[in-house]
Amino acid sequence: MKPLLIEIGIEEIPAGVAPRMGEALQAGLAKVLQDANIEVSALTLGVSPRRLLIHAASCLVMQADKEQVIWGPPENIALKDGQPSKAAEGFARKSGLSVADFEFTDKGDGKAKYMKATIIVQGKKVADILAEAMPAILRSLPSPKQMQWQDGEARSDAFIRPVRWIVARLGDEVIPFGFAGIEAGKASYGHRMALNAKGELDVNNPFAWLEERMVVADREQRKALIEQGLHAAAKAAGVSLVADDDLVEEVTDLTEWPHVITGHYLQDFLRLPIEVSRIELKHHQRCFSTHDGKGNTSNVFFAVANIKSKQPEIVAHGNERVVNARLADAAFFFDRDPKETLETRVEKLSTITFQDGLGMVGDQVHRLRSFVLDNATKLGVDANAAQRAAYLCKSDLTTGLVGEFPELQGYMGGIYADMDGETAEVAQAIAEHYAPVGADDDLPSNGIAKAIGIAERADKLLGYFHLGKIPTASADPFALRRAAIGLVRLLINPSNPVTMTLHQVIDEAAKQWNQQRVTIAITAETKQQVHDFIYERLLAMSKMLHFSRTAIDAAVHSSEVRPLYQEGLIAKYLMGFEQSPEGQAIAAANKRIANILKKAGAITITIDETLFAEDAEKTLYAQLVKTEEAFHQAISQGEFEQRIAPALNILSQLREPVDAFFDDVMVMADDTAIRDNRLALLSRLRTLFLNVADVSKLV
Repeated sequence: MKPLLIEIGIEEIPAGVAPRMGEALQAGLAKVLQDANIEVSALTLGVSPRRLLIHAASCLVMQADKEQVIWGPPENIALKDGQPSKAAEGFARKSGLSVADFEFTDKGDGKAKYMKATIIVQGKKVADILAEAMPAILRSLPSPKQMQWQDGEARSDAFIRPVRWIVARLGDEVIPFGFAGIEAGKASYGHRMALNAKGELDVNNPFAWLEERMVVADREQRKALIEQGLHAAAKAAGVSLVADDDLVEEVTDLTEWPHVITGHYLQDFLRLPIEVSRIELKHHQRCFSTHDGKGNTSNVFFAVANIKSKQPEIVAHGNERVVNARLADAAFFFDRDPKETLETRVEKLSTITFQDGLGMVGDQVHRLRSFVLDNATKLGVDANAAQRAAYLCKSDLTTGLVGEFPELQGYMGGIYADMDGETAEVAQAIAEHYAPVGADDDLPSNGIAKAIGIAERADKLLGYFHLGKIPTASADPFALRRAAIGLVRLLINPSNPVTMTLHQVIDEAAKQWNQQRVTIAITAETKQQVHDFIYERLLAMSKMLHFSRTAIDAAVHSSEVRPLYQEGLIAKYLMGFEQSPEGQAIAAANKRIANILKKAGAITITIDETLFAEDAEKTLYAQLVKTEEAFHQAISQGEFEQRIAPALNILSQLREPVDAFFDDVMVMADDTAIRDNRLALLSRLRTLFLNVADVSKLV
């Protein structure tokens, strides 16, 4: 057993990519070792902007020998007149053996005896196994884009960034492979600024060797150091840190030897809206914002440097110069933009392209405005306020501040709307209408923002699908999956419920496209494609929405087309129902019924009681009639959510008569009339269940 070490040295990898690549490298290496039955201790992962590192304290140097059984043709083919046939001799030669090495043995099926030989396969050197596997593993690592480079010799391999060194060792032995023109060796590099940066990477403790050269290769350790440094700096400066987990993750992936620097921007810029300075610090400088002791925005900020400076005040000054310059631009635009109201800016939207082939943003605004105006009641909003917010919601795209800081769109629209004297409801709707941007973002608290968000996402999906720009498994350049996820979250949320069904949302959005001056006709096929795409996202989101996949699938496939929030409520109750013995039995019966009816084809809907020949079918019919009345009464009274549990409880009472029916009754009887009557009974039973959900999908 010897220590195993793999390190791929690379030019700086973009933030967020290296951890995924490191995990894939770890998984790929582990699979090769497992498949080859090579004993190895835990594979420890190290990831930094310039390296992917895998280390195991012990790994077998030689693969163990193993027995291999070779089966040949059966005895009646292998022997001819008691002597080996040409088929037997040919098989033996192909196997590298002679016929004498084989015996005739039963495989265990009792059918015949077959040629059988047992050989010992010599184990390979583990270094050779890994040398063969590593190039393919490296080529398969996930990255958003790959590049090829030529700095002398031609390189056939592509990678996320140029590869500069490879360390591959099993004990003292170098694992002999090459990738992207670099041959594996023992030499590694520490931090770019380390005096003793280059040297032979310690195969026994590479993490300690790197730390001596100013590299914290353990990503979690590096992240913890950053968090500790930020809180210590905040305490020393007398401010509180604005929590930003995403930014912590980002700077963790941008540094190898992180140290926190404290800076200050000019007090005058505190007059800017709070998000302006935060966005500038985060997105342009990757710096952290702070609050003072009273919870107000502070002009103190923190940067995370990739080196510990002997003169941190000089590093801080450099950051301050850049931040102040950017905020000076923001202040200039913030003072100038309000001289023109959002309403007067609407006309300028006709000069901004929405998407080649889909017209202008001004056209989009008219579609959104008409959508919320036509459907205000179902969207649960005031029509006048909603159409006003939709009319103004994109005007901030023409402002200088949003042009300089695109991340502020929506937010600055709300600020400027308030300055223009728009109502608080309209201003808030403009500010929130992009929410949620990500799958985990908060939903808008404003109902009008929610309505505009629904309209915009449906509008975008239809437009891009019309152009054929449909996401693939590996590419979604227009963030259509994100649009679909946002639409689902807005429609399925039961607070401030939207009573439009998903079909209605798509139809109404398509109507706006088809009625405007842009010469685009959204076809029924495109609408169905969008509906199916959103449904796929809904199923994929089931865990995030706290549903089981089967429950939401069953709820959506009810015969009653309901708003998505109601289907979500049904799914919530189905999760308990599918875990109960009654639910499981009824789900299984429904699946059986669905299969029977599918094979039967056209079915009469009339049930003739005089054709019942078995007590079980008479009992089921009587119980079905009784249950139908109770079910329809329960499902139609009171608040929708309060109806679901009683309705499912009533349906569960059909378990015993349904079980008895399938135990005692032959559905596909020889007599055509009796068979059709029984099929009609099952069809009526399934229709009752489909009223709430397709429970056959619960199994």
